[in-house]
Amino acid sequence: MKTKNQKIFITVMLLLLFSLKTQAQEAKTLFGGNNEIKIGGYGAFDIKFTQLDGKFSGLLLGGRGGVIINSMFSIGGAGYGILPTKRVNCPIPEHIYETNNFWTGGYGGLFVEYINSSNSLLHFTANTLIGAGGITYVNHSSNYNSWDWQNEIRRSHPISVVFVVEPGINLELNVSEFFRMNFGASYRYSPNFEWKYKDEDIVPNTAFNGLSINLGFKFGKF
Repeated sequence: MKTKNQKIFITVMLLLLFSLKTQAQEAKTLFGGNNEIKIGGYGAFDIKFTQLDGKFSGLLLGGRGGVIINSMFSIGGAGYGILPTKRVNCPIPEHIYETNNFWTGGYGGLFVEYINSSNSLLHFTANTLIGAGGITYVNHSSNYNSWDWQNEIRRSHPISVVFVVEPGINLELNVSEFFRMNFGASYRYSPNFEWKYKDEDIVPNTAFNGLSINLGFKFGKF
């Protein structure tokens, strides 16, 4: 005959097993089991205030988009272009009349993101862009605006094909069911950037590395 303590122990174990079974049935996982995977998607417009050659003097515009899985992970693509806000001196003797040289170009690639507590009014996301691009500089002098001359200048300026890795983190605000805003920072690392003239660096090889302060506007089914 079972003692009172044994009966209590068996009752507690049965309740615990029932609880674990219920939690297992309700648990959601990304892969495996019979759980239904929730699929969403988004597109975003981004503004990046960024360091170029060690100073916060660059402005990037671009966008990103992708598929959202279980309101937790997204995978897609992103791309950004450099606006003419950062000046650079051209050391080529034939270009002595150039007075307004500005960085230009862009980069893009695979964009992956982790979304923490997507349904919370304010939450954070962590992301990484892995891609490539091309960076050069162009002249915007009003004194020499001939189309042929400008194209000759562009062809003779150094161009760097770059590999880019850019991790970042954002605070994201749920404005409405289909619209979110995010504010955060990222760091762009480009190990093979270089501009050379006669084997001399025009700017340091680390000039395209830098911190960015980012503002994004995100639309989609989250």
